[in-house]
Amino acid sequence: LESQGECGSLVPIDFAASSRISGEESQILEVRLEAGQMLRAESGSMLYMTDGVQMETSMGLGSASSGGLSSALTRTLTGQNLMVSDFRYCPASRESDGQHGTVGLGTDFPAKILRIDLDDFSHSKLICQKGAFLAGSHTVQMEMAYTKSFSSGFFGGEGFILQSLQGTQDGDTAFLKAYGTVVSKELGEGETLRISSGCLVAMTSQIDYDVAMVPGFKNAVFGGEGLFITTLTGPGHVWMQGMPVDRMVSEIARRVPSGGGIGLGIPFMGGGGGDAEDAGDVGEGEVAAGGMAGTAEGAPVS
Repeated sequence: LESQGECGSLVPIDFAASSRISGEESQILEVRLEAGQMLRAESGSMLYMTDGVQMETSMGLGSASSGGLSSALTRTLTGQNLMVSDFRYCPASRESDGQHGTVGLGTDFPAKILRIDLDDFSHSKLICQKGAFLAGSHTVQMEMAYTKSFSSGFFGGEGFILQSLQGTQDGDTAFLKAYGTVVSKELGEGETLRISSGCLVAMTSQIDYDVAMVPGFKNAVFGGEGLFITTLTGPGHVWMQGMPVDRMVSEIARRVPSGGGIGLGIPFMGGGGGDAEDAGDVGEGEVAAGGMAGTAEGAPVS
């Protein structure tokens, strides 16, 4: 990075004291950086950065995982962007005691932001839905996690490749995106939780992830959940979301008129008259009829 001497050697960020999550249904993340601290974030997520903060976009060199093209391809396959953005606070002078910079990050869609201390799961990995990672320590190791069976990948709603996050140093933290209300549960040994496809945000790697058929013919056909439902068997911790993006996008697309336009059927700026006047060029006495026909049949207006 530029001004390496002024930025100093890398030191960990105490996210418990230096990060703040603001907002309700659409949240943002603000992180205070001191000299020598680096925040790694998904490219394109920056909302603002104060004076003295430098941004460097790269393929993730210097991370705990293998850097360069291989780590970039891993991120792409797990739903992230090819590049990452590293933020460091580099003061203009060495007289920087007490000075700091701030980085604000947002999400690509209205979302909740979860702060997860990976030290709490030091004996396991965190398995997340694709594209869940927003920001965190630059030493967090990101890998691909695979579903154990074809049925889990095809019917589980998360795909065949999931995202695996693991801390490699004390204090490693990850910030994840979740959509809608977030529910967190701790599962005991052998305890099973059945969830709707697409509602999984993250889980610890000890949890057994599988799918099962919805029991009952009426449940499968008319229940709205499809033929399969995701099953999670403990022990471990799981985070769920109440509004999966794919489901909401599908509902919006289903309500968009197939003929184009918004289809509100409400006159605009006095309504109706413009169509009638344009159709009036056809001939006298046919103004109203032409306007009504043009509106009813959706005839294009030049």
